[in-house]
Amino acid sequence: MNEGTVERRMGNSKPLLLLAVLLLAGCAGVKDTSRTFQTVVIDPGHGGKDPGAHSRRGGLEKANALDVALHVNDDLRRAGLRTVMTRTCDVFIPLNDRAAISNMQENAVFVSIHFNDSRNHGIRGVEAYYNSGPAAQLAGRIETNLGRIAPIRFRKFARFRVLRYNQYPAVLIECGYLSNNSEAGLCASPAYRAKLADGIAQGVIEQRYGEEAARRLAEAAPAAAQRPSAPRSNWSPESLSR
Repeated sequence: MNEGTVERRMGNSKPLLLLAVLLLAGCAGVKDTSRTFQTVVIDPGHGGKDPGAHSRRGGLEKANALDVALHVNDDLRRAGLRTVMTRTCDVFIPLNDRAAISNMQENAVFVSIHFNDSRNHGIRGVEAYYNSGPAAQLAGRIETNLGRIAPIRFRKFARFRVLRYNQYPAVLIECGYLSNNSEAGLCASPAYRAKLADGIAQGVIEQRYGEEAARRLAEAAPAAAQRPSAPRSNWSPESLSR
């Protein structure tokens, strides 16, 4: 579902509909779909007027996050899961809208993809956040798989809005620090971002189907370095100014 699809479905009643969806989610609590989900809502962080973190060596967070998300989308669809992306191009989507898009699905989980920044340029590594018990295991699965690619900082509870307003298990993954010189160099590499995407997708697939089934799917899939890039409609992170 792209932005135009979401907009057409919501029509002129979009603000009221979003408010209703968010209020219902807050009242109902989180549905435990962590082992039954058929849909994965993939949320590339930031976008449009909101670039997120940025550095000369690592580029723009909004661009890197979208690139990873597009690869995750491909991986999950190959595994037989339905996917919905909150954005598929460089456009700004408000945080409430992102949660509402998730809440409009049936039997879903939500994965938000970001890159990080710190004044302490020595900090590096992956962070995984969750806001509910059902989401904690999903965050752990993703963290474990990313740990084969990058250093892990921690997995912890957080009250980010896209997590807090979600009626489904929701996680937010920080894929690395653009403020760390060495990690920023890695994050600027399309091949490295494809590996990050594979780790995220593998964690989601393991959570849904189990480790053995996920292993078989991974063995059957082409390697990240060998498969064609995700379709981008002539878009690439490098096409955005840094």
